[in-house]
Amino acid sequence: MTILRVQYKIARIPLQLIETNVVEKMKAEAPARLVYEHTLGSLDRAVGNLLGDKSLADRGETLVDSTENRAEAARLDAEARAQKAAADDELKAARETAEKDRRAADAAAQEAARDARQEAEQRKREAAEEAEQEAAATKKKADEQAAATAKAAEERKKTQQAQVDKQEKRAAAPAESELATAAERSEEAESKKDEAERIEKLFLAEKNKD
Repeated sequence: MTILRVQYKIARIPLQLIETNVVEKMKAEAPARLVYEHTLGSLDRAVGNLLGDKSLADRGETLVDSTENRAEAARLDAEARAQKAAADDELKAARETAEKDRRAADAAAQEAARDARQEAEQRKREAAEEAEQEAAATKKKADEQAAATAKAAEERKKTQQAQVDKQEKRAAAPAESELATAAERSEEAESKKDEAERIEKLFLAEKNKD
């Protein structure tokens, strides 16, 4: 057993050199290092148990446990990184979706505001047109009423003027008759005056003859 132990130690020297010069320069969780150290630890553990070398078996067991723990840690770390990457992707997708939703909401809000402004402008124009039409209708009605009132006033004025003219004619009729009678009387008086003067002249003429 002692000779076998010494021979194994001699045979392990190249493996130890590889481990020291190559394997230990790798990352602790590198797959090649984990495989190499796990194989070497399994070999030490098997040989130690076979040769009754507890120290060698324990060292091999420790190396196997270390590689398994590091492999498990590497696996968990890989899973964690994968989960983190997936979470990052989900977060990125969620942010992109939220940004798209926000842009869509902004666009919808702007469109709604634009539609509301256009609708308000349309209602304003319609209200202005209705007010203008109502004002025109009111003005037309007022003009018609004013024209009707003016026409009625003109008719009343004509009627009153006709009545006044009629009354004036009635009032003037007796005066004209009296003027005509006075004129006749004046002509008669003038005729009588002329006749008297003629008789007086004849009388004087007869008197002078005598």
